[in-house]
Amino acid sequence: MSEEHKKVSNNDLRNSQCEGGFVRADTVNADQIGGNINNYNVVVNPRPTLTHQEYRNRQALLAKVKNYWVKGVLKKSLHNQVLMELGLEERPDAITNPLSEIIEIGDNSPQPLPEGTQVIDIFDKIGTGITLLILGEPGSGKTTTLLELARDLIDRAEQDTNQLIPVVFNLSSWAKKRQTIADWLVDELNTIYKVPKKIGQALVSQQQLLLLLDGLDEVKADYRDDCIVALNQFQQDYGAELVVCSRMKDYQALSNRLNFQSAVYIRLLSLEQIYHYLDSVGADLTGLRTLIAKDTVLQELAQSPLMLNIMTLAYQGVAVEYLPKTDVIEERRRQLFDSYIEKMFKRRKTNQQYNNEQVKQWLILLAKITLSENHSILLIEEIQPSWLSNNKQRWVYVFLSRIICGLFFVAFYGILLLIKSAQIEIFYATLFSALIAGVNISLIDKFFWSKNNQYTYFGALKKVQLFHLLSSVIASELVFAFFFKYLIVKKWVIGLPLGLFFGFLFGMRGIKKNINTDIQNFEILNFSWKESIKWTILGLLISLIFSWIIVLLYPKYWDESGKVIIMISGAIGYVFGGLHSVTIEREKKLIPNQGIQYSLRNTALGGIIGGLIGLIVLIFTRRDYYWTLGMSMGALWYGGIACIQHFSLRLVLYFNNYIPWNYARFLDYAADRIFLQKVGGGYIFIHRMLMEHFAEMKP
Repeated sequence: MSEEHKKVSNNDLRNSQCEGGFVRADTVNADQIGGNINNYNVVVNPRPTLTHQEYRNRQALLAKVKNYWVKGVLKKSLHNQVLMELGLEERPDAITNPLSEIIEIGDNSPQPLPEGTQVIDIFDKIGTGITLLILGEPGSGKTTTLLELARDLIDRAEQDTNQLIPVVFNLSSWAKKRQTIADWLVDELNTIYKVPKKIGQALVSQQQLLLLLDGLDEVKADYRDDCIVALNQFQQDYGAELVVCSRMKDYQALSNRLNFQSAVYIRLLSLEQIYHYLDSVGADLTGLRTLIAKDTVLQELAQSPLMLNIMTLAYQGVAVEYLPKTDVIEERRRQLFDSYIEKMFKRRKTNQQYNNEQVKQWLILLAKITLSENHSILLIEEIQPSWLSNNKQRWVYVFLSRIICGLFFVAFYGILLLIKSAQIEIFYATLFSALIAGVNISLIDKFFWSKNNQYTYFGALKKVQLFHLLSSVIASELVFAFFFKYLIVKKWVIGLPLGLFFGFLFGMRGIKKNINTDIQNFEILNFSWKESIKWTILGLLISLIFSWIIVLLYPKYWDESGKVIIMISGAIGYVFGGLHSVTIEREKKLIPNQGIQYSLRNTALGGIIGGLIGLIVLIFTRRDYYWTLGMSMGALWYGGIACIQHFSLRLVLYFNNYIPWNYARFLDYAADRIFLQKVGGGYIFIHRMLMEHFAEMKP
């Protein structure tokens, strides 16, 4: 690639442009940092020209970040209501400067920045490989500051394709798996922004992203130091540009420090700023202003922009004698949030679909789960059985979801057998086989859940699939033996496919599943030749083993149906192994629970695919029930299991009063009352402090 030489004179770097685009900081020598450029030669390394699809992908991701965080959160945030400039100060003592071991670093004491300085100004002055830490007290405006930076950077990236793509993430979810930051980013791009993993890997490895990471303090306390180590390692390996936010006290308590170039601290509001804001609001805040003037506890709380805004909402029009008073700051904070909650209920008296106490109950449960599972964004389709609080509820979910899958199968397979044979015993045998298989699979799954392990690929294959396969086949044969008074004879041709069906279906789906990952959605189908060949070989091997065993017991098996069973197993492995799920296309706008809606659509598509396989087998065997077997297996495999599991879990949660039946409508209701905010197809609490307040409340 040829280098283009541009001359920039008497200009601040952040204001210079080359061919209409901002000059990136990594195109100049570090000598320019913090000053003007005088007759420097700036070498601009233009990025390769994007293909049409790459450009569309870039614009789609930019649009999602903008819609989710700038339009969806920043413009609707409580902080945005406090229209005042936040003071900033440099905090070099908060970071480890990589150059400190080579050269002597100057004064590390906090340095107030000039009035009117914005984070984007600091960002532009840093230079090569921008890394910035934003610190502040709870409610001081860290996330708002980060999102304001995102807004400005998105504006630049929309105009200039040489700019990195700013993407907002919340670090709280990192603690779940404690992966490398690169792997975690790929997963988060896939989960939050619906970026296919291959594209996400390219974005990360090619350093096309500018990472805006909120919530270091939201990482589980035991893992925060590990998270800093992972961030430092990632920055060292990839040279990535990073901005990280954290609460000051939580960060100071850690033993490790980020190896960043700069750190800033958001100063609390001064008393003068507080009075100026109260005077400018225009609402009746006489009582609040009077109390703040003589109440030092309230003054301390009002230094936080979040708490000041909540005060103006909660205490508007309230006379000073009716305002709560206490000398304990934590008690005052609780009173303030309680007043805010009641005020929000009163502001939206119209269209009151739920009892206020019930709304609080559901929000309390949601806050507790969100904190315990290190989630920042709730996606309805990602609700897992870990939401259930006790073992009894989990048993109910496991049995219900597995047995419904069995009954779904009976609706296709058993009814056709009844129609074709006119033998009610066959239908009963199929029904009881499905029910017993459901119970059997429930016991196996719950047993492995109790081990609290996520097995590796081969671990799952040996420990989960083998158990499912053997137990399902044996259970099916025993049931048919009971109904027909003989074992492994003519009716085995019905019992064996049934056992193989449940064994393959739940065994293959059991890989890497536990209480936190039991429900796995199928959103978009894609075909992989590599996976197809692998699963074809596996299917043939397993069917050959079973065929060999049965031939020893029943020699006519090979002539009657043995070849067919092997052919079916190979076809199942080829199609069902090769077709796998990828995520929703990036350019499609998300709606609540869209993952389940796509899984439901693919249930129908999978049924058609499985039915076609069954029809091919039918041509060779003239046995009608094989196409229904294929149809039911395809429907369950490609989304049906996920839909049934999701429905079963929602049912258990509903009857235990964890959630209302229409959960999306309730979450919208809570967002309308400014308890939650919508982020794409998900929801977050309006602020972490409010979430923590709900979590501390008694259900």
